[in-house]
Amino acid sequence: MNRFTRVLTLTVMVTTVLHSQPATIKWFPQVRTAKDQRTLLLLNAGNQGFHLLRWQNSRTDAAGTKTPAMPLLTVLTPGGERLHDEPLPGFEDGTKDFRFVLATDTVLLVVYEAPNSTGTQSLFTRRLNLENRKWSAAPQVLFSDLSNRAPAFANTWFNRSPDERRSCVYHMTGGTTPRIAIALLDENLQLLWQRSVNLPEASGARAMRQVFCSNSGAVLVHYQIFNPGARMLGQPYEAPPTVFGANGQAFFRNTEWAVEAEPYSDAVLLLNAEQDAPADFYPQLGKKFTPSFEISEGPDGRFYCAGFYSNESTDNAEGYFIYAIDPEKPEGTIVKQAPFPSVLRKVYLSKKSAANKESVDGLMLRWLRWTADGRPWILAEQQNFNMSPGRIETATLLRMDSTFRISTVREVEKYQRTQTGDPQNFASLAAVADAKNGWWLLWNQGNWPNAKLLLTECGSRGTPVDHVVDNTARSNVSLLPQTLLRRGNTWFFVGESEYHERIRIGMLEKN
Repeated sequence: MNRFTRVLTLTVMVTTVLHSQPATIKWFPQVRTAKDQRTLLLLNAGNQGFHLLRWQNSRTDAAGTKTPAMPLLTVLTPGGERLHDEPLPGFEDGTKDFRFVLATDTVLLVVYEAPNSTGTQSLFTRRLNLENRKWSAAPQVLFSDLSNRAPAFANTWFNRSPDERRSCVYHMTGGTTPRIAIALLDENLQLLWQRSVNLPEASGARAMRQVFCSNSGAVLVHYQIFNPGARMLGQPYEAPPTVFGANGQAFFRNTEWAVEAEPYSDAVLLLNAEQDAPADFYPQLGKKFTPSFEISEGPDGRFYCAGFYSNESTDNAEGYFIYAIDPEKPEGTIVKQAPFPSVLRKVYLSKKSAANKESVDGLMLRWLRWTADGRPWILAEQQNFNMSPGRIETATLLRMDSTFRISTVREVEKYQRTQTGDPQNFASLAAVADAKNGWWLLWNQGNWPNAKLLLTECGSRGTPVDHVVDNTARSNVSLLPQTLLRRGNTWFFVGESEYHERIRIGMLEKN
């Protein structure tokens, strides 16, 4: 229950400038908040100021009456000072079951669940004008059938295209005939098309993993097919993430759908407005498990599925694969499948284990992206969420050549702790592509109150260089990586203190 997206230009601000850096962090003034509130996303920013989506566990009014958890709309001036901080209009009494919002510079499209005229639950959308925080349209039912009946939804989520010009809202139903409903929206959040299709028949149980919305408006659905008779425990789809980026993607994907699941295979469904029937693809790896599987859109117009594989379990990885989908033909091809190179194993394993080509425990692929030269890069992080609090340890950026062979491994030494299940997440990286075909990585090192905000230059050549650009002793807040948003050559993000009693807007400027 929660979520959102977008950014700004600026004027007055309080700054903290550290010299001899490739970039400068500047902070807006501190804003005091209640300790039971959490920052989910920086929705957008513009000449009118900043809009943040936040969450409050409960709220007590002047009469002492408590209402359930609810979303908050926090509005800051262009100078970063609080202008408005109240429940999202219409959610004050806790009767509506909030899902998420999508944002433009002037409008929020709010998706929520509430009782309909018959007393059962329906999924609704409604537009909120950000300038006056007033509803600009009546509620509209989402995913109604031909008889205009709207089913209840326990799980609905979204994904936004990389260029932010397309968004899709989707819902998956479980059972013996899994079905997915998708609504595609344009850059003004107006409906372009809506479809509902069954997943192709399979001999075993099916579980949806993720949905990817492309710049062209095509939608890809990744799901897994389990062996017949596998003991399936848990949800028949992946629950919406607690910590997510502005595109709706989880920062940490829970790939373990069932506790005792037997080996499975992956499948991808491709839908668009032109096709009457969706195209389906089945990457054949000859491996039992794919603990990581992420979808990206390449500069050549093809879709790329990148993943790690294992014959042991879903908790470790032995190698990687790249599967390309040509939407025009349509056809899919495995363009690369290989064990991890020794240079990568040596980052995570002992010298002996690396020589024996052992698998790497907890290594997860976070994303596949391209730099300005068209070269693909993979971000991998080693995680251990069995501990309390969970850990994110060493990260690696893997540069690939034109054949998708890993040619360079850039190690980023990290040791972070994350409270899983809490939007206030001090772990993982906020990645910014630089102009020299590499990356800048913004991340928190260490734990509060001694955490440092580091910027790592990770180029196509040479070793990564770390710069301490701030620390909690100076700013009183730590970076929330999921809030990083870009406007031109400037990046904005939200910092929040460990106990959630203060927030402030940060700005990253390249020197």
